[in-house]
Amino acid sequence: MSTKEYKNWRVVVVCELNTSAAKVWHMVGGFYNINQWHPDIPICEVTEGQGEERDIRRKLSFPGQTPTWEELVFMDNENMRYKYKWHKGEWGETTQKYHAQIQVIETELDKRCLVQWSSKFYAEEDGVTQFYQNGFENLIKMFGGKLINNKKIEKWEVS
Repeated sequence: MSTKEYKNWRVVVVCELNTSAAKVWHMVGGFYNINQWHPDIPICEVTEGQGEERDIRRKLSFPGQTPTWEELVFMDNENMRYKYKWHKGEWGETTQKYHAQIQVIETELDKRCLVQWSSKFYAEEDGVTQFYQNGFENLIKMFGGKLINNKKIEKWEVS
């Protein structure tokens, strides 16, 4: 029997990249592009039966794990951000109520930007910080830059 208890988590990871926000958004802003920049996701597929905007989903395949489906909740290309949530798959049964956002913020016109990946979820342990960092480390290899911070907050209160 597990002695761990489930907690509410809030994770925020930020990196600074040495290129324009537009270039980074072109890479990370596509909901189906995550496998092109994140080394832990070799396959991202468009799921079948999608026709309505509210049913935009992606199927992620991780080595040695069962697939996970995520659903796009909100896309704002003008402000370079999107929100998504877990839809189905084994991962979301242990990491519950997962909602996340990726945003790119221009800090120096055509030269530098920040990328923030944040999420809230309910789980025994933080299962996303290292995953976010792995993706950002690959973006840093591609564009130059540095990891700025990561924050894990346990037991946040839902308002």
